[in-house]
Amino acid sequence: MILTTSRKPSRKTRRLAKVISRFFNWHYMQRGKKPIEDFGKKYAIIQEVKGNPSILKLFDCEEVLSISFTSGEVKKVKMDREVPVFYGKLPFNPKYLRYFNALSVDEKFSKKVAESINSPKKVFVKRKDEKIFLEFLYDRDVVMRLITRERWIRCKD
Repeated sequence: MILTTSRKPSRKTRRLAKVISRFFNWHYMQRGKKPIEDFGKKYAIIQEVKGNPSILKLFDCEEVLSISFTSGEVKKVKMDREVPVFYGKLPFNPKYLRYFNALSVDEKFSKKVAESINSPKKVFVKRKDEKIFLEFLYDRDVVMRLITRERWIRCKD
């Protein structure tokens, strides 16, 4: 999958896009003046609101998933190409994991597979009140944190 940004992204947005693309083994491409049709059928876009990265949209011919979030710390870390594993109750339907090239420990069919992989890339999904915290870890170090809410996630079913 290809990940890109809006036409004139801020430094924060570019940094987050690069970290997300490395984490999920996507290919990051700078947008520039390229029309969106140049990215093919499957791509993701990080959009910003007031100069801050705020929305991740996934497309497969049409928009399939949109996640609005606020980002916390983001660290640049050199990562290998292992499969990321989600821990906790996902804030979206598990069928969308294929776009993230990831597995979930909560899924019945992939629980044993996810545990046997023992990947250094982990995403912990924690819920507190109405907020959902996504904590991205690589080798036990926090790479980034995203905060979202259930109502900020829109899926095409």
